[in-house]
Amino acid sequence: MRRVLLLTSHPLDPPWDSADKGIAAAISRLMEGYRFVAFGRIGAPHGGAHARVPIVSRNGRSTPGVRTQIAALSPFVEPSCDLMHAVLSIGPRFRMMSRFRSHVPRILKRPVIHTVPGVIDPSHLDGAVPLGITIAASEATADLLRSSGFDDVRVVPPGIPLERWPARPRAQDRNVVLFAGHFGDGGGAEEAIRGTAEAVRLGAHVRLILAMRSHARRDVDGRRADLLRLASSQGLTDVRIIGHVPDMRPLVAEASLVLMPVITLAGKADIPLIVLEAMASGRPVIASDLPYFAAVRDAVNTVRAGDPVALGAEIARLLQSHADWQRSADAGRLIVERSFSDRAMVSVYAELYDELMSRA
Repeated sequence: MRRVLLLTSHPLDPPWDSADKGIAAAISRLMEGYRFVAFGRIGAPHGGAHARVPIVSRNGRSTPGVRTQIAALSPFVEPSCDLMHAVLSIGPRFRMMSRFRSHVPRILKRPVIHTVPGVIDPSHLDGAVPLGITIAASEATADLLRSSGFDDVRVVPPGIPLERWPARPRAQDRNVVLFAGHFGDGGGAEEAIRGTAEAVRLGAHVRLILAMRSHARRDVDGRRADLLRLASSQGLTDVRIIGHVPDMRPLVAEASLVLMPVITLAGKADIPLIVLEAMASGRPVIASDLPYFAAVRDAVNTVRAGDPVALGAEIARLLQSHADWQRSADAGRLIVERSFSDRAMVSVYAELYDELMSRA
């Protein structure tokens, strides 16, 4: 049976709380005819791959120490495999890694598929070279990669396990608006607060929850305090800010709407998995009109990026009109069932694997 080295920037262990881990876990779980080798944290539950290379990690997150271990051990593992599948967003270290790999002797390398959940900053593509066939999650990123000299770029939409995200009825006794993002600039938290405040001024009764990831070396406590001061200045009194949530299902089930009013998707996948998970659960999503959301635009309620007045009007409309809310919920569930299931995604990757193996 063919062996595949499945490479992510995290140890491939539960929970599946990032795009690269979610995509890689679905492939290792559902792909038939291949055995997968992945890096896993010592002492963690088995992540689904058939074989694990142990690494040291305190919490299973992508840290410099984890990335260094994976980079150092990969060249020793790769020659024993028939194919390498890297599921990695393109960040500041990609250029150096890609150029280093281009100098590795051909006899030591295997065919590569590189899935790019997102590009943190276009400048990180300057001087980078493709690892192999490159898979983008959206046409917008595919165009960016092609313009940067990546010759064989294809688009495979991400997929989620629908059995974990069943459609749920709307909670009738409360209007909870959920924002899931990060503390970085342009991540949409400020817009979510201002937009929710505008919805309240329009007569909506809203409780706002912000589930916020943190990046290394960021002043999380200071940013949380800034957001709470902003909410208070906008007249919002029912605001809750929580940290990283490994399992978003209870929060999504509690919510009436999910917001993604980002200015930039830096640090997040092109189509953040929370958007697909919310739509699968029957929760309307309001997102910025960025090109990355084009594939779901028929089911997502879009507003101009950085326009909290328009965002507030859309929040109020969906909360105050049950018919509009239900139409949006039904459209979201339908498009995820048709185009964004993990099984549909893996079937496309199975064809790519077979294509590369036939070439080899």
